[in-house]
Amino acid sequence: MRGIAILTEGRSGSNWLGSLTNATGLMGKSEEWLGSDYLRFKPSSYEALEEAAIKKGATDNGRFAIKVFPRHLDACKDTFGKDFLFETKKKHDLLFILLERRDRLRQAISFYRARMSGLWTSQHQGRIAPRIVPYSFAGISQAYFQIDRSYAYWRSYVALLGVDCLSFVYEDLQPDPKPYLQAVAQFMAVTAPESTSTSKFTIQRDSLTEEWLARFREDVAAKGAIEGIGDAPVTRNLDNLVRFIRKRPLNRKRF
Repeated sequence: MRGIAILTEGRSGSNWLGSLTNATGLMGKSEEWLGSDYLRFKPSSYEALEEAAIKKGATDNGRFAIKVFPRHLDACKDTFGKDFLFETKKKHDLLFILLERRDRLRQAISFYRARMSGLWTSQHQGRIAPRIVPYSFAGISQAYFQIDRSYAYWRSYVALLGVDCLSFVYEDLQPDPKPYLQAVAQFMAVTAPESTSTSKFTIQRDSLTEEWLARFREDVAAKGAIEGIGDAPVTRNLDNLVRFIRKRPLNRKRF
């Protein structure tokens, strides 16, 4: 099979771009298939995870797509002892695509709001009870550093693996996503769509984003760049209980 792996982090425009390729019915079905919430079950083995992720992400023409965040790859390694992307590339023709967002601060604000409200896309609006999300200097700071670490993670990953990787920036594609669609279509050996108006996703940025942006910059000027980070809390779950018993480092709650 032939497929793409979109290496990115949340609120980078990956849902929007994925919806454009998904609409063709020929370029796979891009989604976070390494997450059990998307698979709708918790795989008991790596083989079950790989089989399900490829199947869920595939279209009938033998093309597949998967969106991967660093935490997805780390969770697979921690749970099953395998690097999903490395294993998949050994069996299939896999293209890596690094998708970044240039405006890290607005991305961090968007990430924090989505994380706290549960509204990750415009499609969630009306289906999820809205929550009032308070401004948080610490929350936005943590998201900002996490996003930057994620992009650095992917650049180091593809460099160490020694593989070719296409790179795209969300802001450059926003006015015209055709370069992305054409690159994916060329690799998939399918015809690129002529229309780019098929997405149901809309931009969620609003006036509150700009208000928080100004407020955050004021806080940075008054408090410094790392005042709001702090230590991430330890997540209380079975995985950390096992890690504690085995005297292994505990997983801390991250964005």
